[in-house]
Amino acid sequence: MATTHTNCGQNQGIIYKKFHLQLVNSSLLSNGANSQGNSYYYNWTNGRYPVIHDFVLTIGSTNIPFSIINIHAKAMSDETSYSRRLGASEGLKGILDGTNYNTSKIIITGDFNDYLIGSQTSSYSNSPYKNFMDDTENYQSLTSSLTDPYYSSPVIDNIIITNELASHHVANSTIRETSATNTISNYRNTTSDHTPISALFRFTSNNPTDCQAIDYSESFASSLGDFIPYSVEGTQTWHWRNIYGAYVSGYASSTNNPNEDWLISPAFDLSDKESGSLSFEHALNYAQEANERASNHTLWISTNYTEGDPKNANWTQLSIPTMPLGTSWTYVNSGSINLPSQWMKENVRFAFKYMATSSMAGTWEIKNLLFNATCEPVAIPSISNDNKVVFAQNRNITVLLEHETSIRIFNILGNTLYNDTRSENSVFPVSQAGIYLVCIGNECYKIAVR
Repeated sequence: MATTHTNCGQNQGIIYKKFHLQLVNSSLLSNGANSQGNSYYYNWTNGRYPVIHDFVLTIGSTNIPFSIINIHAKAMSDETSYSRRLGASEGLKGILDGTNYNTSKIIITGDFNDYLIGSQTSSYSNSPYKNFMDDTENYQSLTSSLTDPYYSSPVIDNIIITNELASHHVANSTIRETSATNTISNYRNTTSDHTPISALFRFTSNNPTDCQAIDYSESFASSLGDFIPYSVEGTQTWHWRNIYGAYVSGYASSTNNPNEDWLISPAFDLSDKESGSLSFEHALNYAQEANERASNHTLWISTNYTEGDPKNANWTQLSIPTMPLGTSWTYVNSGSINLPSQWMKENVRFAFKYMATSSMAGTWEIKNLLFNATCEPVAIPSISNDNKVVFAQNRNITVLLEHETSIRIFNILGNTLYNDTRSENSVFPVSQAGIYLVCIGNECYKIAVR
Protein backbone atom coordinates (compact mmCIF):
# COMPACT_ATOMS: atom_id res chain seq x y z
CA MET A 1 0.00 0.00 0.00
CA ALA A 2 1.49 3.37 -0.99
CA THR A 3 0.64 6.87 0.12
CA THR A 4 -1.03 9.23 -2.30
CA HIS A 5 1.01 12.25 -1.17
CA THR A 6 3.71 13.85 -3.23
CA ASN A 7 6.94 12.43 -1.86
CA CYS A 8 9.58 12.43 -4.56
CA GLY A 9 7.92 9.62 -6.47
CA GLN A 10 9.32 7.11 -3.99
CA ASN A 11 6.25 5.92 -2.12
CA GLN A 12 6.87 3.50 0.70
CA GLY A 13 4.94 0.26 0.35
CA ILE A 14 4.25 -2.82 2.39
CA ILE A 15 3.24 -6.34 1.40
CA TYR A 16 1.43 -8.56 3.88
CA LYS A 17 -0.44 -11.84 3.85
CA LYS A 18 -4.15 -11.18 4.33
CA PHE A 19 -4.74 -14.69 5.64
CA HIS A 20 -2.74 -13.83 8.77
CA LEU A 21 -3.27 -10.11 9.18
CA GLN A 22 -6.05 -7.57 9.03
CA LEU A 23 -5.02 -4.06 8.02
CA VAL A 24 -6.88 -1.61 10.22
CA ASN A 25 -5.48 1.73 9.06
CA SER A 26 -2.58 3.43 7.30
CA SER A 27 -1.51 7.04 7.83
CA LEU A 28 1.44 9.42 7.58
CA LEU A 29 3.36 10.46 10.68
CA SER A 30 3.64 14.04 9.53
CA ASN A 31 3.56 16.17 12.68
CA GLY A 32 6.94 15.62 14.33
CA ALA A 33 9.06 18.35 15.93
CA ASN A 34 12.86 18.56 16.23
CA SER A 35 15.66 20.83 17.39
CA GLN A 36 17.51 21.09 14.07
CA GLY A 37 15.96 24.34 12.94
CA ASN A 38 14.47 22.72 9.88
CA SER A 39 10.91 21.66 9.35
CA TYR A 40 9.85 18.05 9.79
CA TYR A 41 8.66 18.17 6.18
CA TYR A 42 12.11 19.18 4.94
CA ASN A 43 13.92 16.62 7.08
CA TRP A 44 11.84 13.82 5.59
CA THR A 45 13.00 14.62 2.05
CA ASN A 46 10.38 17.31 1.50
CA GLY A 47 7.43 15.21 2.55
CA ARG A 48 8.47 11.57 2.30
CA TYR A 49 7.05 11.00 5.75
CA PRO A 50 7.09 7.71 7.67
CA VAL A 51 3.97 5.64 7.03
CA ILE A 52 2.40 3.72 9.90
CA HIS A 53 0.31 0.64 9.16
CA ASP A 54 -1.88 -0.67 12.00
CA PHE A 55 -2.60 -4.40 11.95
CA VAL A 56 -4.43 -7.01 13.97
CA LEU A 57 -2.88 -10.47 14.05
CA THR A 58 -5.50 -13.11 14.83
CA ILE A 59 -4.43 -16.43 16.33
CA GLY A 60 -7.46 -18.54 17.09
CA SER A 61 -9.56 -16.41 19.43
CA THR A 62 -6.69 -14.08 20.34
CA ASN A 63 -6.31 -10.69 18.63
CA ILE A 64 -2.91 -8.99 18.82
CA PRO A 65 -2.69 -5.36 17.60
CA PHE A 66 0.66 -4.06 16.38
CA SER A 67 2.01 -1.48 13.92
CA ILE A 68 4.72 -1.31 11.29
CA ILE A 69 6.35 2.03 10.49
CA ASN A 70 8.02 2.14 7.09
CA ILE A 71 10.62 4.86 6.61
CA HIS A 72 12.85 6.08 3.78
CA ALA A 73 15.23 8.63 5.24
CA LYS A 74 17.29 11.24 3.42
CA ALA A 75 20.15 9.67 1.47
CA MET A 76 23.79 10.72 0.84
CA SER A 77 26.74 11.18 3.19
CA ASP A 78 27.10 14.97 3.17
CA GLU A 79 26.62 16.94 6.40
CA THR A 80 23.33 18.51 5.32
CA SER A 81 21.82 15.11 4.61
CA TYR A 82 23.06 13.86 8.00
CA SER A 83 21.44 16.87 9.69
CA ARG A 84 18.13 16.10 7.97
CA ARG A 85 18.25 12.45 9.07
CA LEU A 86 19.00 13.56 12.61
CA GLY A 87 16.06 15.99 12.64
CA ALA A 88 13.76 13.37 11.15
CA SER A 89 14.81 10.85 13.80
CA GLU A 90 14.18 13.34 16.61
CA GLY A 91 10.75 14.17 15.24
CA LEU A 92 9.75 10.53 14.79
CA LYS A 93 10.82 9.56 18.30
CA GLY A 94 8.92 12.52 19.70
CA ILE A 95 5.76 11.16 18.07
CA LEU A 96 6.33 7.61 19.31
CA ASP A 97 7.15 8.70 22.85
CA GLY A 98 3.82 10.51 23.04
CA THR A 99 0.66 9.13 24.59
CA ASN A 100 -0.72 7.81 21.28
CA TYR A 101 2.06 5.27 20.83
CA ASN A 102 4.16 4.88 23.99
CA THR A 103 2.55 1.56 24.95
CA SER A 104 2.15 0.13 21.45
CA LYS A 105 3.81 -2.83 19.76
CA ILE A 106 5.69 -1.14 16.92
CA ILE A 107 8.25 -2.24 14.33
CA ILE A 108 10.23 0.57 12.65
CA THR A 109 11.75 -0.69 9.42
CA GLY A 110 12.90 0.49 6.03
CA ASP A 111 15.79 2.39 4.47
CA PHE A 112 17.38 4.40 7.29
CA ASN A 113 20.17 5.51 4.91
CA ASP A 114 22.61 5.46 7.81
CA TYR A 115 24.05 3.18 10.46
CA LEU A 116 22.63 2.63 13.92
CA ILE A 117 26.12 2.81 15.39
CA GLY A 118 28.29 5.51 13.86
CA SER A 119 27.46 7.18 10.57
CA GLN A 120 28.26 7.07 6.88
CA THR A 121 28.92 10.83 7.23
CA SER A 122 32.60 10.77 8.18
CA SER A 123 32.52 14.09 10.05
CA TYR A 124 30.05 12.66 12.61
CA SER A 125 30.84 9.83 15.00
CA ASN A 126 27.31 9.33 16.27
CA SER A 127 24.39 7.79 14.43
CA PRO A 128 21.48 10.11 13.65
CA TYR A 129 19.41 7.41 15.32
CA LYS A 130 21.39 7.50 18.55
CA ASN A 131 18.29 8.81 20.31
CA PHE A 132 16.60 5.45 19.70
CA MET A 133 19.75 3.45 20.49
CA ASP A 134 20.25 5.21 23.84
CA ASP A 135 16.67 4.68 24.98
CA THR A 136 17.09 0.98 25.79
CA GLU A 137 14.16 1.09 28.19
CA ASN A 138 11.72 1.70 25.37
CA TYR A 139 13.43 0.58 22.13
CA GLN A 140 15.56 -2.28 20.91
CA SER A 141 17.67 -2.45 17.77
CA LEU A 142 17.65 -5.74 15.86
CA THR A 143 20.15 -4.86 13.13
CA SER A 144 22.95 -2.81 14.73
CA SER A 145 25.36 -5.77 14.54
CA LEU A 146 24.71 -6.60 10.86
CA THR A 147 27.27 -5.62 8.24
CA ASP A 148 27.11 -5.37 4.47
CA PRO A 149 30.16 -7.13 2.98
CA TYR A 150 29.62 -5.43 -0.37
CA TYR A 151 30.33 -2.01 1.16
CA SER A 152 32.36 -3.26 4.15
CA SER A 153 30.11 -1.24 6.41
CA PRO A 154 27.13 -1.63 8.74
CA VAL A 155 23.77 -2.05 7.05
CA ILE A 156 21.59 0.98 6.34
CA ASP A 157 18.32 -1.00 6.13
CA ASN A 158 17.40 -1.44 9.76
CA ILE A 159 14.79 -2.68 12.21
CA ILE A 160 14.01 -1.09 15.58
CA ILE A 161 11.19 -2.36 17.81
CA THR A 162 9.46 -1.00 20.88
CA ASN A 163 9.98 -2.80 24.17
CA GLU A 164 6.42 -4.18 24.00
CA LEU A 165 7.62 -6.47 21.18
CA ALA A 166 10.97 -7.45 22.68
CA SER A 167 9.71 -10.66 24.28
CA HIS A 168 8.20 -11.78 20.96
CA HIS A 169 11.38 -11.40 18.93
CA VAL A 170 13.14 -14.71 18.27
CA ALA A 171 16.72 -14.35 19.43
CA ASN A 172 19.42 -14.47 16.73
CA SER A 173 16.84 -14.56 13.92
CA THR A 174 17.64 -11.20 12.29
CA ILE A 175 19.71 -11.75 9.14
CA ARG A 176 20.47 -10.44 5.66
CA GLU A 177 18.47 -12.53 3.19
CA THR A 178 21.26 -13.45 0.79
CA SER A 179 19.39 -16.64 -0.13
CA ALA A 180 16.73 -14.44 -1.75
CA THR A 181 19.04 -12.08 -3.62
CA ASN A 182 21.16 -14.88 -5.04
CA THR A 183 18.17 -16.33 -6.86
CA ILE A 184 17.98 -13.22 -9.08
CA SER A 185 20.54 -13.00 -11.86
CA ASN A 186 22.82 -9.95 -11.58
CA TYR A 187 20.75 -8.77 -8.61
CA ARG A 188 22.74 -5.62 -7.77
CA ASN A 189 22.52 -4.28 -11.31
CA THR A 190 18.98 -5.37 -12.17
CA THR A 191 17.18 -4.98 -8.82
CA SER A 192 18.88 -3.17 -5.94
CA ASP A 193 22.15 -2.68 -4.10
CA HIS A 194 20.18 -3.33 -0.88
CA THR A 195 19.87 -6.82 0.56
CA PRO A 196 16.56 -7.60 2.32
CA ILE A 197 16.65 -7.90 6.10
CA SER A 198 14.38 -10.30 7.96
CA ALA A 199 13.50 -10.90 11.60
CA LEU A 200 11.22 -13.46 13.17
CA PHE A 201 8.64 -12.96 15.91
CA ARG A 202 6.69 -15.56 17.81
CA PHE A 203 3.14 -14.97 19.06
CA THR A 204 0.93 -17.52 20.75
CA SER A 205 -2.75 -17.71 21.46
CA ASN A 206 -4.05 -17.15 24.96
CA ASN A 207 -5.99 -20.33 24.39
CA PRO A 208 -3.57 -23.12 23.35
CA THR A 209 -6.47 -25.31 22.21
CA ASP A 210 -7.61 -22.83 19.56
CA CYS A 211 -5.95 -24.67 16.71
CA GLN A 212 -5.68 -28.42 16.36
CA ALA A 213 -3.75 -29.99 13.52
CA ILE A 214 -5.67 -32.40 11.29
CA ASP A 215 -4.31 -35.90 10.71
CA TYR A 216 -7.04 -37.68 8.76
CA SER A 217 -6.81 -41.04 7.05
CA GLU A 218 -9.23 -43.28 5.14
CA SER A 219 -8.09 -46.65 3.84
CA PHE A 220 -11.47 -47.52 2.25
CA ALA A 221 -10.76 -51.03 3.51
CA SER A 222 -14.18 -51.61 5.08
CA SER A 223 -16.42 -48.90 3.57
CA LEU A 224 -16.39 -45.52 1.91
CA GLY A 225 -16.15 -44.07 5.41
CA ASP A 226 -17.36 -40.47 5.64
CA PHE A 227 -17.08 -39.96 1.88
CA ILE A 228 -20.29 -39.29 -0.04
CA PRO A 229 -20.85 -41.00 -3.43
CA TYR A 230 -23.05 -39.11 -5.88
CA SER A 231 -23.97 -40.18 -9.40
CA VAL A 232 -24.72 -37.27 -11.74
CA GLU A 233 -25.08 -39.49 -14.80
CA GLY A 234 -25.27 -43.26 -15.38
CA THR A 235 -26.35 -46.14 -13.21
CA GLN A 236 -22.83 -46.97 -12.03
CA THR A 237 -21.36 -45.25 -8.97
CA TRP A 238 -18.55 -45.38 -6.41
CA HIS A 239 -18.41 -48.54 -4.27
CA TRP A 240 -15.81 -50.20 -2.07
CA ARG A 241 -14.18 -53.58 -1.76
CA ASN A 242 -11.80 -54.63 0.98
CA ILE A 243 -9.11 -55.53 -1.57
CA TYR A 244 -9.45 -52.61 -3.93
CA GLY A 245 -10.67 -49.80 -1.66
CA ALA A 246 -12.97 -47.25 -3.26
CA TYR A 247 -13.60 -48.08 -6.90
CA VAL A 248 -15.75 -47.03 -9.83
CA SER A 249 -16.20 -48.21 -13.39
CA GLY A 250 -18.62 -47.33 -16.16
CA TYR A 251 -18.06 -50.71 -17.76
CA ALA A 252 -21.01 -53.06 -17.14
CA SER A 253 -22.78 -55.79 -19.09
CA SER A 254 -19.92 -55.80 -21.62
CA THR A 255 -20.63 -52.14 -22.45
CA ASN A 256 -18.92 -48.81 -21.85
CA ASN A 257 -21.61 -46.69 -20.23
CA PRO A 258 -21.48 -42.87 -20.04
CA ASN A 259 -21.09 -41.82 -16.40
CA GLU A 260 -20.29 -38.91 -14.12
CA ASP A 261 -19.67 -40.03 -10.56
CA TRP A 262 -18.36 -38.05 -7.60
CA LEU A 263 -16.80 -39.25 -4.35
CA ILE A 264 -16.91 -36.31 -1.92
CA SER A 265 -14.94 -35.99 1.30
CA PRO A 266 -16.34 -34.89 4.66
CA ALA A 267 -16.02 -31.16 5.44
CA PHE A 268 -12.84 -29.84 7.06
CA ASP A 269 -12.48 -26.53 8.89
CA LEU A 270 -9.12 -25.12 7.76
CA SER A 271 -9.84 -21.51 8.73
CA ASP A 272 -7.13 -21.46 11.41
CA LYS A 273 -4.67 -23.66 9.54
CA GLU A 274 -1.52 -22.66 7.71
CA SER A 275 -1.33 -25.45 5.15
CA GLY A 276 -2.89 -28.73 4.07
CA SER A 277 -1.72 -31.66 1.98
CA LEU A 278 -3.42 -34.72 0.51
CA SER A 279 -2.09 -38.01 -0.86
CA PHE A 280 -3.53 -41.38 -1.79
CA GLU A 281 -2.75 -44.58 -3.65
CA HIS A 282 -4.64 -45.32 -6.84
CA ALA A 283 -4.76 -47.78 -9.72
CA LEU A 284 -6.29 -47.29 -13.14
CA ASN A 285 -6.99 -49.83 -15.87
CA TYR A 286 -8.70 -49.84 -19.27
CA ALA A 287 -7.80 -46.18 -19.74
CA GLN A 288 -5.11 -46.27 -22.41
CA GLU A 289 -5.79 -42.89 -24.06
CA ALA A 290 -3.76 -40.20 -22.29
CA ASN A 291 -6.19 -37.34 -22.90
CA GLU A 292 -9.23 -39.27 -21.69
CA ARG A 293 -7.26 -40.70 -18.77
CA ALA A 294 -6.38 -37.17 -17.65
CA SER A 295 -9.85 -35.66 -18.15
CA ASN A 296 -11.93 -38.56 -16.78
CA HIS A 297 -10.11 -39.09 -13.45
CA THR A 298 -9.76 -35.78 -11.64
CA LEU A 299 -9.57 -34.20 -8.19
CA TRP A 300 -11.54 -31.10 -7.14
CA ILE A 301 -11.93 -28.82 -4.12
CA SER A 302 -14.84 -26.68 -2.86
CA THR A 303 -15.83 -24.51 0.10
CA ASN A 304 -19.58 -24.23 -0.55
CA TYR A 305 -20.75 -27.80 -1.11
CA THR A 306 -23.41 -28.89 1.36
CA GLU A 307 -25.29 -31.92 0.02
CA GLY A 308 -26.86 -33.29 -3.12
CA ASP A 309 -25.71 -32.63 -6.66
CA PRO A 310 -22.09 -31.36 -6.66
CA LYS A 311 -22.92 -29.20 -9.68
CA ASN A 312 -24.77 -26.87 -7.30
CA ALA A 313 -21.41 -25.92 -5.72
CA ASN A 314 -18.30 -24.20 -7.03
CA TRP A 315 -15.37 -26.54 -7.60
CA THR A 316 -11.75 -25.94 -8.58
CA GLN A 317 -9.60 -28.68 -10.02
CA LEU A 318 -6.43 -29.75 -8.24
CA SER A 319 -3.56 -31.37 -10.11
CA ILE A 320 -2.69 -34.98 -9.26
CA PRO A 321 1.13 -35.20 -9.51
CA THR A 322 1.32 -38.90 -10.36
CA MET A 323 -1.27 -40.75 -12.41
CA PRO A 324 -1.25 -44.50 -13.14
CA LEU A 325 -0.51 -45.55 -16.72
CA GLY A 326 -4.08 -46.81 -17.12
CA THR A 327 -3.11 -50.28 -18.29
CA SER A 328 -2.80 -52.33 -15.10
CA TRP A 329 -3.96 -52.86 -11.53
CA THR A 330 -0.67 -51.55 -10.14
CA TYR A 331 -1.17 -48.94 -7.40
CA VAL A 332 0.93 -45.78 -7.46
CA ASN A 333 1.14 -42.98 -4.92
CA SER A 334 -0.45 -39.74 -6.06
CA GLY A 335 2.38 -37.68 -4.58
CA SER A 336 1.80 -34.84 -2.14
CA ILE A 337 -0.99 -32.47 -3.22
CA ASN A 338 -0.53 -29.18 -1.36
CA LEU A 339 -3.64 -27.06 -0.95
CA PRO A 340 -3.11 -23.41 -1.95
CA SER A 341 -3.42 -20.90 0.90
CA GLN A 342 -6.70 -19.51 -0.45
CA TRP A 343 -8.36 -22.79 0.56
CA MET A 344 -7.59 -22.35 4.26
CA LYS A 345 -11.27 -21.73 5.03
CA GLU A 346 -14.28 -23.41 6.60
CA ASN A 347 -16.23 -26.23 4.94
CA VAL A 348 -13.40 -27.41 2.69
CA ARG A 349 -14.14 -30.61 0.78
CA PHE A 350 -12.22 -32.40 -1.93
CA ALA A 351 -13.78 -34.84 -4.36
CA PHE A 352 -12.79 -37.46 -6.89
CA LYS A 353 -14.66 -37.02 -10.15
CA TYR A 354 -14.96 -39.99 -12.52
CA MET A 355 -16.15 -39.73 -16.10
CA ALA A 356 -16.88 -42.47 -18.64
CA THR A 357 -17.99 -42.39 -22.27
CA SER A 358 -19.29 -44.93 -24.72
CA SER A 359 -15.74 -45.21 -26.10
CA MET A 360 -13.79 -45.52 -22.82
CA ALA A 361 -14.83 -46.52 -19.32
CA GLY A 362 -11.78 -47.09 -17.18
CA THR A 363 -11.78 -48.58 -13.71
CA TRP A 364 -10.39 -46.30 -10.99
CA GLU A 365 -9.43 -47.65 -7.54
CA ILE A 366 -8.36 -45.51 -4.57
CA LYS A 367 -7.09 -46.50 -1.12
CA ASN A 368 -4.93 -45.34 1.80
CA LEU A 369 -5.87 -41.67 1.63
CA LEU A 370 -4.09 -39.26 3.97
CA PHE A 371 -5.03 -35.64 4.65
CA ASN A 372 -3.00 -33.41 6.96
CA ALA A 373 -3.41 -29.77 7.93
CA THR A 374 -1.05 -27.83 10.16
CA CYS A 375 -1.67 -24.81 12.35
CA GLU A 376 -0.43 -21.26 11.90
CA PRO A 377 3.35 -20.75 11.69
CA VAL A 378 3.14 -18.58 14.81
CA ALA A 379 2.75 -21.88 16.64
CA ILE A 380 5.96 -23.28 15.11
CA PRO A 381 7.76 -25.02 17.98
CA SER A 382 11.16 -23.37 17.62
CA ILE A 383 13.70 -21.46 15.65
CA SER A 384 16.54 -21.96 18.07
CA ASN A 385 19.67 -23.88 17.11
CA ASP A 386 19.33 -25.49 20.53
CA ASN A 387 16.19 -27.30 19.39
CA LYS A 388 16.49 -31.04 19.93
CA VAL A 389 14.66 -31.99 16.75
CA VAL A 390 16.21 -29.78 14.09
CA PHE A 391 19.13 -27.36 14.20
CA ALA A 392 21.48 -25.51 11.86
CA GLN A 393 25.25 -25.43 11.94
CA ASN A 394 27.90 -24.61 9.29
CA ARG A 395 25.36 -24.20 6.46
CA ASN A 396 23.85 -27.61 7.26
CA ILE A 397 20.39 -28.38 8.62
CA THR A 398 20.41 -31.45 10.86
CA VAL A 399 17.21 -33.38 11.53
CA LEU A 400 17.08 -35.88 14.40
CA LEU A 401 14.67 -38.77 13.84
CA GLU A 402 13.34 -41.62 15.93
CA HIS A 403 11.31 -43.30 13.17
CA GLU A 404 10.67 -43.04 9.45
CA THR A 405 8.97 -39.82 8.45
CA SER A 406 8.73 -37.33 5.62
CA ILE A 407 11.03 -34.31 5.52
CA ARG A 408 10.42 -31.17 3.47
CA ILE A 409 12.72 -28.14 3.48
CA PHE A 410 11.77 -24.80 1.91
CA ASN A 411 13.73 -21.57 1.49
CA ILE A 412 12.25 -18.14 2.23
CA LEU A 413 10.87 -17.86 -1.32
CA GLY A 414 8.84 -21.05 -0.84
CA ASN A 415 11.02 -23.13 -3.15
CA THR A 416 11.25 -26.81 -2.19
CA LEU A 417 14.87 -27.77 -1.54
CA TYR A 418 14.26 -31.26 -0.19
CA ASN A 419 11.25 -33.59 -0.20
CA ASP A 420 12.24 -36.99 1.09
CA THR A 421 11.45 -39.77 3.57
CA ARG A 422 14.16 -40.65 6.07
CA SER A 423 14.36 -43.10 8.98
CA GLU A 424 17.55 -41.93 10.67
CA ASN A 425 19.28 -38.70 11.63
CA SER A 426 20.03 -36.72 8.46
CA VAL A 427 22.04 -33.69 7.39
CA PHE A 428 20.84 -31.42 4.57
CA PRO A 429 23.35 -28.89 3.15
CA VAL A 430 22.11 -25.42 2.16
CA SER A 431 24.18 -22.97 0.15
CA GLN A 432 22.99 -19.64 1.53
CA ALA A 433 22.34 -17.99 4.88
CA GLY A 434 18.66 -17.31 5.47
CA ILE A 435 15.44 -18.49 7.05
CA TYR A 436 14.35 -22.02 6.15
CA LEU A 437 11.14 -23.91 6.92
CA VAL A 438 11.72 -27.53 7.90
CA CYS A 439 8.65 -29.80 8.01
CA ILE A 440 9.13 -33.15 9.71
CA GLY A 441 5.94 -35.11 9.25
CA ASN A 442 3.20 -32.76 10.47
CA GLU A 443 5.47 -30.52 12.56
CA CYS A 444 7.16 -27.49 10.98
CA TYR A 445 10.11 -25.49 12.28
CA LYS A 446 11.67 -22.22 11.17
CA ILE A 447 15.45 -22.36 11.24
CA ALA A 448 17.94 -19.51 10.86
CA VAL A 449 21.04 -20.53 8.92
CA ARG A 450 23.95 -18.13 9.24
